[in-house]
Order: sequence, then structure tokens, then C-alpha cells
Amino acid sequence: MGTGKEVTVWSWFVQSTMQKSIAAFEKAHPDIKVNYTYYNYSPEYVTALKAAAASGSLPDVIGLQPGSLTQQYRDNLEPVNERAAKGWGADWAEKVFPVNRKQMLMGNPAGDENYYIVPQESQVLCIWYNRKLFEELKIAVPKTYEELKAASKAMTDAGHIPMFQGAADGWQNENVFLMLANQFSPGIVDKAQAGETPWTAPELVSAMKAWKGLFDDGIFQQGALGAHAYPTGAQLFAQGKVGMMALGSWWMQESKFPPPLSEFVQNMEGFDFFYMPPVKEGNMASPPVGGIDIGYGLTKNGGKNDAAWTFLAELTNGVGLQEALNDLNDLPAFAGHQPKGDITEHVKQLSARFMEDLPKAENQRFASPAVVEALDNALAGVAAGSLEAEAALAIVQAATEKALAAK
Repeated sequence: MGTGKEVTVWSWFVQSTMQKSIAAFEKAHPDIKVNYTYYNYSPEYVTALKAAAASGSLPDVIGLQPGSLTQQYRDNLEPVNERAAKGWGADWAEKVFPVNRKQMLMGNPAGDENYYIVPQESQVLCIWYNRKLFEELKIAVPKTYEELKAASKAMTDAGHIPMFQGAADGWQNENVFLMLANQFSPGIVDKAQAGETPWTAPELVSAMKAWKGLFDDGIFQQGALGAHAYPTGAQLFAQGKVGMMALGSWWMQESKFPPPLSEFVQNMEGFDFFYMPPVKEGNMASPPVGGIDIGYGLTKNGGKNDAAWTFLAELTNGVGLQEALNDLNDLPAFAGHQPKGDITEHVKQLSARFMEDLPKAENQRFASPAVVEALDNALAGVAAGSLEAEAALAIVQAATEKALAAK
């Protein structure tokens, strides 16, 4: 390959889509070769990053979530402000959706206005359902908790998994908890993690009890505590063995995976989405929750390699991003982009509904790694019946106080 430059990238980003982004990039920049390493997010990616950071051997560009994951590696990352302003103009950050922009600074020490993550894609969390199964069993989209319970029972009686919860995955539990908490009081989790409201507030206790209810009331499948959303849950859902699953706008990407595809996944024909119905009389349904799905950071190692920023810029806001959007990987993080190519009317409508909800989404992310860990443990403990809601949330409160004091 002669004297070309090389860029190394690690992420949990779908391999087949990333290869398309890389091909488009290498076509536009023939002097640069990109080497991509794919990891399953949990625990492989998280473990690989830890080990590489400890030995100073991180690649040039790493996939990141905003908040706690970015903060964990902040000392290993280059601020991108100057490079981005040079490439995209001084007002570049204004083109990022508001919830994403807020998340880009999340968890930074007081006074640190640097961006350590460039968002590539946004997401909106929701409950996806198999509309073919729903039709077959004559189930309507649930508008109340009683209807959700009845739908789950009908699914279970018909031999299907009602709502698949990969409750061994902290991220999936956090997502469902956020749906519930924002029903009782929109934005309350943000207030709690900022120290403005205690985690033991009545609304959060109610949300934690409602979380336990999803297990007790047969809405989640038996054995959920030991189950993983990926690959297990996603495969069962794609095959039509599951009625519902708490995922997000990224589920649309399944329809662009290499064949063979199930009848449900083909053009998303089998799927549609709703928001978690009110778990308590008088509540609203869950609002959209979301923000940055995935972003990328330039490591200190990558900072020494000019080609690394060139790739990161094209991946998040250029030719690489376009390929990801065409694969329906998720929604854009920068305004002014949309998927092109071969997409059915049904998928266009799903995408348009998500895009309409994105600007008003509640924040999905957490600023502090310690608070996330405490919340994950609290959710697992309550689900298993080994912790009461109040006691579990008191532990999260203590972790939050400690994290805020350290700032």
C-alpha cells in the first residue's frame, strides 16, 4: 500500500455498517487505511478499553457513550473543539440536537467546556412490538398498565415471551427505569444526578417499585435476571418469539443486516413502537428518552496522527455518517442529515416519528461512572428481591453525594 497513513478504531458499532463507512472514507481519502476492531459492548468492549488505557495502548479513535464512559477515559482523550471549529466552522456545535449537546459536556469538571466526544448518531428509547403477533392474537397497543399486563398474559399463554428484558445488562435496566421515572416526573433523574433532588424522592421510589412490578406482574419473561439483550434477546425478537422489547430507534438497522432476514425484520414489516403506558393511574405515558447513541473520541495517541481526526470527522458528520444512516443504524446527531437509498414507506414513517420526538427527548445518560454502577446494582437488587426500593435508592444517593463532592 505504499506510504499511506493508518488509523486504528475500536467500537461496538455494527461491523457490516462500519465496513461501508470505512469503504466510503477510503474512497474519499485513498492515502488513509482504517483498521477497525469490533467488540460486543458488554463486557468485552468495556474490558478491552480498561486494559488498553492501563497500558497506554489505546487505538487512535474509540467509540464512546456520553457521560460516564467518556468521563472514565477523559484523561486519555484530546479535546476536539479546535479541530472541529477549523473543519466545520465556529458554530458547529449549534448543529447538534439540544439533548446531544448537553450530553457532550456531561460529567466534565466544573469550568471544563471541552468536548471529548463527537456524536455520530442519536437515539430515542421506546417499546418495540411485533405487530404481526399482536394482530394474530388480536392485541391492541396497550394504553394503560392493565392493558400491558393483559397483552403480556396473552403473549405468554400463546407460548411467546411477553416483553424480553436483558436484565443482566445494566444499560437495558437503566433505560426502562428512565422510562418509568420520567412518567412520575419528567427530568427527575437529571435533577437527582445533579444533586438537586434526592434519589429517595417519592417519585423515584414509585418508579423503582414499578420496575419491580414489571417482573412480578409477568411483563418481563421468567429468568430475565440472567438474560442478555444482545445477542440473545435481539435474536429471539427478530425471529418472532417475543412480543415486545424495550429498545430504541436503532432497532431499524436490523432490516439492513446481511440476509437471510426473517419475515418480521424484512423492511421492519413485523415491527412498530409505542411508549411505555402509564404504570400508575394519572401518569402520562413515558416521554421519549434519548440523546447520543454513539459518539467517538480522539485518543491522545490519535492526537499524534492527523489522519485520525480526518476519519473521525467523516465518520460523525461526513461520508462515513451517510453510510451509517443509509443502513438505518440510527438517527443523525447533527441536523441536516437523513438516510438515502432503498427504504420503504413504513420505515420512512418510523424514522420520521423518531425524528419528531428527538428534539423533546429527556436525557438518557449519566454523568458519573460511580452513580451508574450504584444504579445498576440497585436495579438488579430490587428486581431480585434482595433490596427494597427505598434502601436501594439510598445507596444511589450516597454514590451521587460522593461523586459530586469529588468534583
